[in-house]
Amino acid sequence: MAHDAALSVAEQQQVERYWVSHGIAGMARTERTEDFVQPEWDQGGVIALTVGRIYVTGGQDAACTATVVGTNTVVTAAHCVRTPLSGGSSKTATWDENLYFVPGYRDGQSPYGGFTVRRVHMAEDWQADGNDVAMLEMNHAANGRTVSGAVGAQRIAFGAKPGNPTHQFGYPYTSRVLHCEGPGKQPWLAPKLFRIPCLMGVGSSGGPYIVDLDPAGMGTVVAVNVSSDDSHSYGTALGPLAARLYAQSEHP
Repeated sequence: MAHDAALSVAEQQQVERYWVSHGIAGMARTERTEDFVQPEWDQGGVIALTVGRIYVTGGQDAACTATVVGTNTVVTAAHCVRTPLSGGSSKTATWDENLYFVPGYRDGQSPYGGFTVRRVHMAEDWQADGNDVAMLEMNHAANGRTVSGAVGAQRIAFGAKPGNPTHQFGYPYTSRVLHCEGPGKQPWLAPKLFRIPCLMGVGSSGGPYIVDLDPAGMGTVVAVNVSSDDSHSYGTALGPLAARLYAQSEHP
């Protein structure tokens, strides 16, 4: 299914004004600036450009992690952009508003500007196992640049098998993007998920699981973080559903 976000220029300007004028700064005042649960990513490169924060308003201002993966597309978790009502189904969930992506967010700053979301592509039954993924079709910036034209894009793969060293990135309400790595595995009870021995916490949802990461910070996104337990993080593996959503976002 597709959900329109900010289509008109007026809507896009309203979203940008909200976050630039006070929204981002307001959230930054509550972020951790040290004592991170995982080390920060300090190697720069393509990671520092393409991984960022997706801001939304629902009952309150909130943020997740997202990654540029196409000319016009940013990938995150579906639950980051649609909030379920207490005890309700995925169909009765409310859409979050004022979606705004800041690539390379760092210390309360937006070094490469921000981008509004034109349309959200996700499954209607997004709470089902393996469906918690959303492709965000981005508007161009005011100067006409695409999000990938401004910061580049990571590669993306659908149907990748776990086993390779896997890197997780996220902003668990921290001022900088954090990083951890470990062997990616597929839980036998949840074959549509990836598992990595890494914990970050709330705010890292939607963050990428990346394989084949090279010294320049370029790799391949194979899953997005959606949950955790006492010892592992779990991500939705990008499969046929994600491939269809991606095609819809890149070629609307």
